[in-house]
Amino acid sequence: MSEQENPNKESFMQQNYFLSRIDRSIADNLKSIESSFFDDAGIVKDFIVFISKRLKYDLFGFTTFTLGQFCKETGRNKQTLCEVHPFFINNKKASPPVYNGHTFKTVFDFALLNMIRHNIVFDKSYTYNNKGETTHLTKFSILQDIKLNHDRNNGNVKLYEIRLAPEVIEGFLQRYYIIDTKGYSKIGKGRGGDGRKSLYVLLEKTRHILLSRLIPSTKFTVDYLAGIAGIVVEEPKNRKTSLKRVLEAMRTVGELNFTYQFVRGDLDKPYQEEYWVELTFHDLTAEVIGDNIFFLKLMEELTFIFSDKYKQVEIKDEKDPFQRWVTNNSKDINLKIDAIAKSFFKAYNKEITKDEARTMLLNGKLWDLIEKRKA
Repeated sequence: MSEQENPNKESFMQQNYFLSRIDRSIADNLKSIESSFFDDAGIVKDFIVFISKRLKYDLFGFTTFTLGQFCKETGRNKQTLCEVHPFFINNKKASPPVYNGHTFKTVFDFALLNMIRHNIVFDKSYTYNNKGETTHLTKFSILQDIKLNHDRNNGNVKLYEIRLAPEVIEGFLQRYYIIDTKGYSKIGKGRGGDGRKSLYVLLEKTRHILLSRLIPSTKFTVDYLAGIAGIVVEEPKNRKTSLKRVLEAMRTVGELNFTYQFVRGDLDKPYQEEYWVELTFHDLTAEVIGDNIFFLKLMEELTFIFSDKYKQVEIKDEKDPFQRWVTNNSKDINLKIDAIAKSFFKAYNKEITKDEARTMLLNGKLWDLIEKRKA
């Protein structure tokens, strides 16, 4: 798939900033998040979109974030996330769990902890080809560790430090859909926001698939799209009206560039559903081939450096020393700079200076500089 030429490079870079990745196994099983995490499903889905974008744009700092940053990227209300989780309100005898010295009792904190304690269990196994071998995924965890740094003055959480499960990073590198996140936080505001976000992800996943196949259109049944969007109405006519309202919101509020029309099913197929929606996408913005090569090569280089230097090193209470090392910008900085420069050349056949690589490493905007350097 070739990159579409765009005479306005600055505009292309701004569009590309919103291009993120989401694990295919998760995007293909959105309902499994709901059945695995129940009331926390919306926050879990938001976290996956949020952390996937951070991986791409700040590989050397993705494991730390504030609640404010999470809310900005997802459209969540900070005050709501700081309230006591409904589980403890409805179960007065339940004691909020303590983990790594922190009591997890708020809506956001308890959802994070549940991402360690519970797996995403897929309703049906997800099968993909992994380096020539067929892999069947039935479940995996999202997080393997959480630590919190507190403000000494008031004791409130200042910074979340997390360790992603290996399957999540593998999904980012090996199996993913490219999704445009610019409207994700906007579309979720208000009643029914979690359902609209699920539909947003489905539409972006569909755009990726159609782009890879070089076709503009596809069809879904009204019932299927309404189910993803969380639309619950009895009459088919009302379901169609409600879905139309949500699709219009995707175009206006979510800024997704597609058109749609309601069509009838094939009358020659007696068991086919009667009401369908035909979707046509007009946005061809995509990652170029070199982007994926860059991430794969960079991770290979970093993994080799870490294994070579610290294979025998153990850090007390550290679930993933490699992630800690990658995000520690005071450790082995020259080796990491060399890894960035080497990976960039392999991906784009262009050289960058050590000063440019150092800036990519230290300023927390890795991809911004990659886009500018490619241009």
